[in-house]
Amino acid sequence: MANEKIIMNEEMLDDVTGGTILPYRVKKGETLADVAKKYNVTVEQLMKWNNIEEGGVLTVGQLLKVKF
Repeated sequence: MANEKIIMNEEMLDDVTGGTILPYRVKKGETLADVAKKYNVTVEQLMKWNNIEEGGVLTVGQLLKVKF
């Protein structure tokens, strides 16, 4: 998983905002706040983009969408 390559395709373009969706794989011990800070977005945005409800738990290896 460490050297896993993610290939960008048309599904990674956000038709609504015209932005790009960057896939991010959750690492051990990370929280939504950690990922949000890393990409300069809000926790609320991450939750919305990934359909995560309040109190949702991340799992190691989970793939999150981060939009730019």
